[in-house]
Amino acid sequence: MGLAVFEGANTGTGAGAAALDPGYGQRADSREVAPLARAGAYVSLAGMCLGVFGVILPHPESFDVRAMLLAQASTGLYAAFFLAFANRVPMWLVRLAPAMGILQVTAGVYFTHDPTSAFSLFYLWPCFYAFYFLPRIDAVADVAFLGLCYGAVMVVMAGSGQSVDAGSGTLTYQFVVTVGSLAVGGLMIHTLRTRVNRLWGSLSSAARTDLLTGLVNSHGINEILTNEIERARINSHRVGLVTVNLGGLRQLNKELGYEAGDEVLRQLARMLDESTRRIDTVGRTGAAEFMVVLPQTDEHTGFLLAEQILTRMRRAYRERGFRLSASLGVAVFPKHASNVDELLQAATAATNAAVALGSDRVVVYSSDLEGAIEGEGVSTPGEGRAQLGTVLSLAEVLDLRDERSSSHSTAVAGYCEMIGREMGMSEQRIRRLRLAGLLHDIGKVGIADSILDKPGPLSPSEWDQVRRHPEMAARILAARELTDIREWVLARHEQPDGHGYPRSLSGDEIPLESRILAVAESYDAMTSERPYRPAMSGEEAITEMGRYAGSQFDGAVVDALVRALDRAVAGSAV
Repeated sequence: MGLAVFEGANTGTGAGAAALDPGYGQRADSREVAPLARAGAYVSLAGMCLGVFGVILPHPESFDVRAMLLAQASTGLYAAFFLAFANRVPMWLVRLAPAMGILQVTAGVYFTHDPTSAFSLFYLWPCFYAFYFLPRIDAVADVAFLGLCYGAVMVVMAGSGQSVDAGSGTLTYQFVVTVGSLAVGGLMIHTLRTRVNRLWGSLSSAARTDLLTGLVNSHGINEILTNEIERARINSHRVGLVTVNLGGLRQLNKELGYEAGDEVLRQLARMLDESTRRIDTVGRTGAAEFMVVLPQTDEHTGFLLAEQILTRMRRAYRERGFRLSASLGVAVFPKHASNVDELLQAATAATNAAVALGSDRVVVYSSDLEGAIEGEGVSTPGEGRAQLGTVLSLAEVLDLRDERSSSHSTAVAGYCEMIGREMGMSEQRIRRLRLAGLLHDIGKVGIADSILDKPGPLSPSEWDQVRRHPEMAARILAARELTDIREWVLARHEQPDGHGYPRSLSGDEIPLESRILAVAESYDAMTSERPYRPAMSGEEAITEMGRYAGSQFDGAVVDALVRALDRAVAGSAV
């Protein structure tokens, strides 16, 4: 499942394909050569059948019937060979096919003993085949070869006295008319094919282009996104997807007309294009929706780009007095999705969350939070959407923090899940506990990095700021849907001996989930390197926590962590 989308929009191959390719015949792919070979074979079979009928039916006495039937038989053998071996015929042999046909027609004309007979019309077949299927240079060469063969057979028959009408004037006239007509007819076929190719290209382009903005449409975005993801799989890169949903366009259309709405969409398209890199692709995918494909981009860069776009949109619409808003979503492959469909779904979910939060904002999709939103107190679809928006808004804050903090939160969430399972919690409670682990540090957004990363001891005033972060987290987690998580995060620094903060709770006054958070967070902090100390080993951290079990940590929770870690090690060793 995923999130990401942009808004904008005011109104809503086979042999035949091979024949339409002007460069067809220049490639050696058997899947492309086979249709040409079969087409030549079918043309030859049709010519053979007509030739045989011409011999069987009443015909001039000058015909050498036996020789003409042998010529037709050779044509049939040629056609059978091309049909049987169409998938293995080399391209050079296909390009020679019209010349072979011309030789067979020439033999037939010779055996009629009349160069002016209707049999010369068979020259039309290999000539048109060459002009339609083969490159122009091949077609011109075939016409020249045709003229040479036809002229040669005329000269031979006239010189030997075999011609029924050996008059030089008649033969010259017949030669010029026949060859000239074939050349002109072939040229017309070539011109028609070229125009069809251009029309085909225009239709293909139109199928991928939005007519209003000139950007690619949803089909084009899907193709580009598919290609980028396949490339990313090979190179281990990321692919970002940003979506923009433009709100208020319908009202603007009512007030100012559709022309004004169309102009807004065209301006938004130009702005999106100007705000992105050359390697990025901007597309219009709906009436008021745009998408931006971002190759080699993570969620942080995608968020910054989306914020830049949103800022420019706010400024532009404020200056023109338009009551328009935008909701933007960000999702990334492979972090948020494993394929195109999942990435589109993730982007759409993020955009919907931005809309649920009141629009005019950017939301980054978080797959870790998706299963945790089934919290208590959500009774209606409307409340569920509001909760989804709240949780994803918090995920956005988490994703914007430095990489160290983000990995710490993820690790704490994992340890919380391990401890919760070891202590026999229900699946729903474990999901909520994992969400609390992801959000436990949210209050630190109000603490300066200089304090968090200080290599030496903190001053009393700095400690005061640090101690306030649980209360700050509670204020951030003020949504009714997060009441349980707010209480757990607020009490995670309380200690069983009552020396914790901010309320000095002790023993069972501290929620079990808070005690789990304290153990999970401390274990990850001890085993991670910090600016002021090196990382401990897992054994050293467990020993240290065992020393303070019952005072700073809940002993039962520490024991559960030890069992969970042992189970994980045993499982990985299997």
